[in-house]
Amino acid sequence: MITVTEVKRFLDGRTESFQCEGLALGAREAVIRFHHRQERTVGGFHFPVGSVTYGFFWRGRHYTLYRFIGPDGRLIAHRFDVVDGVRISRQRIEYLDLLLDLWVDPHGRARLEDEDDVREYAARGLLSPERLALIERTRRHLTARYRRIIEAARTPSPTPT
Repeated sequence: MITVTEVKRFLDGRTESFQCEGLALGAREAVIRFHHRQERTVGGFHFPVGSVTYGFFWRGRHYTLYRFIGPDGRLIAHRFDVVDGVRISRQRIEYLDLLLDLWVDPHGRARLEDEDDVREYAARGLLSPERLALIERTRRHLTARYRRIIEAARTPSPTPT
């Protein structure tokens, strides 16, 4: 197993790090897996202990994709995060979170989350006009194409250790 650290940077300077398994690591794209060892609820979705998250990352794209699978193998949800500055190496994936998320339920219904945060950060001067335009372009792209992006994102088999 290849251990990869996912580093999520925030506009206010905070960072969060997650230890994950690298499933497919290339120069321009990566797929990782994270095991949920604690129960939690996020975005209105329940993640029981034993759930798994697959993360899809692309250099040059302004979004990430997460696929959440329950311990029974059923899809819980997908989530797109609007991001900037994705960097991928064999040990680390790093990006800047730009607040806006798009959740997609198992039936394919999508809803945006954190639009209020985008407005608040813009009012506080933490989002430049260029970044606001990037968020808006990415929002339009995702709401028009999320089904195709999800379908194209294949979960690879784990790499042998």
